[in-house]
Amino acid sequence: MLDNVPDFITTREQADAVFEEFFKSGDLDVFSRHRQVMIDDVHRGSLAIMRGSGNELGPFEEFVAALRRHNILTRDEAFALGDRYIEYKRSTAA
Repeated sequence: MLDNVPDFITTREQADAVFEEFFKSGDLDVFSRHRQVMIDDVHRGSLAIMRGSGNELGPFEEFVAALRRHNILTRDEAFALGDRYIEYKRSTAA
């Protein structure tokens, strides 16, 4: 990972550094290590059920969900990031 992406996420500012790296690079792998560390067994079980039912979350959405679960993001912030992600995907598809 790049130097500007923190190893541990405990604050909104640290989360923002990860999001900014993603929006610069477009590399969803930027979320990988954080998702693995921040998601507990109960959350993994929920994600497995979603995957099995065809409603799997992508890396971006899993990271946002983990941040919500740890109270690093508010619901409104999560929705705003989701909107930004949708716009990003639209702009890169054009």
